[in-house]
Amino acid sequence: MASIFTYDPDPPRVASPWLQSADASGSDSAGQELDLTTLSLHDGKQNGKRVTRLQAEPQEGPVEYKLHLLLRPRRKFRSTSTGSHISGSKHSKLTNNSASRSASDFNFDAAPALGTSTPAALPLQTRQHRLEQLTTQLLWRLQQSSPHHTSSATNIILPSLPEALPELQAPQQPAKLLHGLEESQGALYEIGVSDDGTLAGLAEDEMAESLNNLRAMAACLGCTVEVLRRETVGECEWLEDSVVSRKERKIRRSGKLVVAEALIKPSLQATSPQLHGTDVAANGNTLTALPSATELAPPTTEQLRVTLTGPTMSGKSTLLGTLTTATLDNGRGKSRLSMLRHRHEINSGITSSVTQELLGYQDTSDGDVEVINYATEDIASWIDIHAAAASSRLVFISDSAGHPRYRRTTLRGLVGWAPHWTLLCIPADDSDDTAGKTGSTHASQQSLGTTVADMDLTSAQLDLCLRLGLPLVVVITKLDLASRNGLRQSLTKVLDALKAAGKKPAILPNKPGGVAEQELQLVRAALLEKACNTSVPLLNDARETVPIVLTSAVDGTGISNLHALLHELPIPDTENDGPAHESLAIFDVEDVYSKPAEVAGVIVSGHLRLGQVAVGDSVVIGPFSSHDHHEDSEDSDERPLRKAASHLPTSRSFPGALRGSHLHSPFFHLPNQEWRRVAVTSIRNLRLPVHALHTDQVGTIAISMEEDSTKTSLLSRIRKGMVLAAVQPVSTRTFTAKFKREDLESLAVGNHVVVYISSVRASAKVVSARAPDSPEVSQHDRRQSDGTDAFAFDDLDSNLDGQNVRVAGTITAPDLLVTMSFDSSKEFVMTGDKVLVMPGGGPGLYGGTERGEKGLAGLEGFVGEITEVRP
Repeated sequence: MASIFTYDPDPPRVASPWLQSADASGSDSAGQELDLTTLSLHDGKQNGKRVTRLQAEPQEGPVEYKLHLLLRPRRKFRSTSTGSHISGSKHSKLTNNSASRSASDFNFDAAPALGTSTPAALPLQTRQHRLEQLTTQLLWRLQQSSPHHTSSATNIILPSLPEALPELQAPQQPAKLLHGLEESQGALYEIGVSDDGTLAGLAEDEMAESLNNLRAMAACLGCTVEVLRRETVGECEWLEDSVVSRKERKIRRSGKLVVAEALIKPSLQATSPQLHGTDVAANGNTLTALPSATELAPPTTEQLRVTLTGPTMSGKSTLLGTLTTATLDNGRGKSRLSMLRHRHEINSGITSSVTQELLGYQDTSDGDVEVINYATEDIASWIDIHAAAASSRLVFISDSAGHPRYRRTTLRGLVGWAPHWTLLCIPADDSDDTAGKTGSTHASQQSLGTTVADMDLTSAQLDLCLRLGLPLVVVITKLDLASRNGLRQSLTKVLDALKAAGKKPAILPNKPGGVAEQELQLVRAALLEKACNTSVPLLNDARETVPIVLTSAVDGTGISNLHALLHELPIPDTENDGPAHESLAIFDVEDVYSKPAEVAGVIVSGHLRLGQVAVGDSVVIGPFSSHDHHEDSEDSDERPLRKAASHLPTSRSFPGALRGSHLHSPFFHLPNQEWRRVAVTSIRNLRLPVHALHTDQVGTIAISMEEDSTKTSLLSRIRKGMVLAAVQPVSTRTFTAKFKREDLESLAVGNHVVVYISSVRASAKVVSARAPDSPEVSQHDRRQSDGTDAFAFDDLDSNLDGQNVRVAGTITAPDLLVTMSFDSSKEFVMTGDKVLVMPGGGPGLYGGTERGEKGLAGLEGFVGEITEVRP
């Protein structure tokens, strides 16, 4: 059930125990937000609701009670008003036989039971050891309020205190925030309070030193400290050594005992200068950092995106399971069980959704490469894979569906997410002589119906990949089931198609014999060298050469070769020589997720094609359609609920065009443009919480309404195909794309098609077609003598006595410029984008022709490039 997105809907919340204590005393303030003025002891005494003690420290959650945070032994008081001895506080009265101990061997954690006279003897610890323990404890508390965290993300840089220094110095600004804490809601420290809630208190100088140490610990984790409460709880007296008239004397001193409540929160900075906090409070209570260049710099770990595609029953999910878990299959889908997201996928063996997984590779000192996956020690999540593969390579793999019924899922995997490479899985046993073997592809496809069995799914998938011009790797699967004749047939089919397309195949040889599961965790240097030699021609042209790998998920053959190739495949250069990326930030929305009801905002996932988006940025999202939009698809399993008819009239060509009066007015818009201003609240890159997302990265972005928090209903209208942008772009309804003429023999003016452009998937209508050198027909010329529009949407279906005009009918130019118009709403597309046109229709899924049976339209599409867009 893997996905690019994970979210813990109910992390522990930060709640002040002072509010809980007041609620127990009859106050109605429980559950409110933290407030500096809430329930001070003085005001509580006046109102008869004085807080005398807090509830006992919770065992779980981001609240920590500490009697003190000193790195030295506490002074011994002559008298205190808060008790003769508090557990762990050293509040014992001064006695003549009490032996003093040095700071280096003081036992800081002595914690006897309340009421005992002497602390229990525990091992001694140094100041540095105590400082490290306190910092680790703070990290653990911060993680308690984070939706997702890991204890093994990175090595923590702990503050260092040389024994020669009398006290710890707090940095002027926090260090880089530790990965995994970006979404933490913070930790609450009650200083001067015992574990049972007793308000013991600290002397004022001890409290100042404790807060100083807390700031130093928080700063090394990338956090800031804010003192929310400071209360006087009692009086104290002590004897202080002093020199008077050259004689040592003990002077009697007195002071107040205070407790403090401090909130430690991650320091998150935005990229906009006006959002940066630059001031430090005079009293030292608040510490805000200036932006760090290293925080917003692109990561040093390479990120390769790969899409697995291929016909149904070709072993894609099984191969992915073996790659990510180092588990060999048993021939019945054992290794793919953890990859499937739905019960019907487990029962049928047919993938219907996109599964996403992460692989990591780390170079070793002897030249080999270690595979970082779920079989690696101490790896339990994607965050752990990020840490283990740091400064090396990550591979983000998407597994798409292969059944023609789920054509939309297949095409989204190829066009969406902008994959760097496509791994086309072709079964080696797709022949009649393997029909009787368990798990054979031929027998499995026969059980899916006569229509599917009659389709050459392998050739259709290969032809689609070649049409799209994708950097391609062919993976021959199920090698253990293939006969010599069947393997020859499969390879011949692939090689002939590659030769016809002008591609050069490069087969990676396998060593004889099977492979043990333990060997799948390490890629030897010899295999890396072969994969490197294969990848060298790909540096100049990634589409000219097609590597071919022969694999078996049952006996492990070729799996290490595939790992070596994934480690060596080049990543296309995405640098843009145009204007600054920051002004052109474009994030394509591929999926939308909703947060819990009590949390405002939504989460969108997708691909950042340009620029940089950082936490705290103000961006726009759109374009919003003028009516409730549902994704139309002839191969979709979803059926939107039918809504009650509106009393407002509608247009046949533009449904909902007259319903704009009931919509909220946008903050700013061009004619027929609707975009909304939102704020970026958190970002994850492949599940790793980060400060910023950079060009060509994929991830998730949490957004909330910026213009008016009451208009949260607008967030429910966010859909796939929208974009996040730094500045408001212009959406379009009509665009022109360039196609090869021979590809459009079956397409006619007036046809309805489904177009895929980046994350956009929408129905469109063919408006016109012309040769590149011929003049374009203007809107004025399209008007007929009777004043009607010859290309009006209402008339295209019955154009020319009911016969549609063939796009390539009378034009002999090698290329055609085809103008199309979106049917339901405007979309954002860019000049130069690749467009895939898929005509609808096709036979029924099970060969039927009755009305209402789901169509099976195959994968025959037309690929072009957008040359012009119109608002």
